[in-house]
Amino acid sequence: MGNRKKATIIIGTSIIFIYVIFAIIETINLGSKTVDEAFEKYMNSEFKTEVAQNAIGNKEFYRKGKPVFVPFEVNDNVSLVLFEKGVFGWKRTYYSNNSNEGYSYSTFVDELNGEILLHGVIPKDIVTEIKAINVNGNEADIVMLNDKTGIWLMMNDNKDNFNNIKIDFIDEVGNVVAEM
Repeated sequence: MGNRKKATIIIGTSIIFIYVIFAIIETINLGSKTVDEAFEKYMNSEFKTEVAQNAIGNKEFYRKGKPVFVPFEVNDNVSLVLFEKGVFGWKRTYYSNNSNEGYSYSTFVDELNGEILLHGVIPKDIVTEIKAINVNGNEADIVMLNDKTGIWLMMNDNKDNFNNIKIDFIDEVGNVVAEM
């Protein structure tokens, strides 16, 4: 093998090695030691102006299994951020933003873990009455941000549980107040 070919291989290998080192450093810097730190990084990157940051209302940290959900208010909307812990710390893996007005829900399929997240905002016209939410007969978790704002969420690994979705909003006596 000629000197020129050896030099080309050494230079090429060195460039690839340096690139891998920088990629690892970047990945480490994206991770956070705590969920709170990851949330603050996320907020600073998404809501850069002081006016935008002042529009952020209540937030709540909610752990269900391995991931941590952070629902928070922004004006009349409710957002949900999902953080998961990886090798290099906590990272945001999902974000959703919904109005606090109507009846809607969102889904997120985590192909890696085989889990499905179904979530929605409890409409503000009925939030004070609701004590339980059933999705196809299964009880969802409720996370209240304050007395006027709440979300519901459900994690499941069975896709059949999410066919023909029926959502019941139930009051403290067991009556269905609203349904979707």
